[in-house]
Amino acid sequence: MKRIVPAIVLLIAVAAAGAQPPPRETVPGPSAPPRSSLWQLLTPEQREQLWRALTPEQKVDVWRGLEPNERRAMRDRLAPGGPDSAIGPWPPRQNGGQGEGQPRMMMTPEQRLQMREQIREAHRLRRERLEAERERRMRRE
Repeated sequence: MKRIVPAIVLLIAVAAAGAQPPPRETVPGPSAPPRSSLWQLLTPEQREQLWRALTPEQKVDVWRGLEPNERRAMRDRLAPGGPDSAIGPWPPRQNGGQGEGQPRMMMTPEQRLQMREQIREAHRLRRERLEAERERRMRRE
């Protein structure tokens, strides 16, 4: 809990820095460090804690700012396939039943046949409805 408070403070600072427009004129004095250097200040444990506390939008923002080697380190650090895994801020890709994960759902031949019949029926009903509308318009004219 003690480590999460500085991480949240850093997160708020990063979000606030990203939400503010750039200054219009330069002001003499020390400049703020880039956001990527703020990430570098964190230990791997702090990065892991911060990553788990981020919203999906914040994960997208942080992920875009990471270098490829930092992304690899995040992937290695966090458990693969977990809800907080560092595979990027996006959901995992499905392998189509190949390799690990859940097998891909396949339709049986009967299900495919039923699906085809439903599609044909929907097209037939649509055609009939369009023809009926066309006939009504012709009668009005």
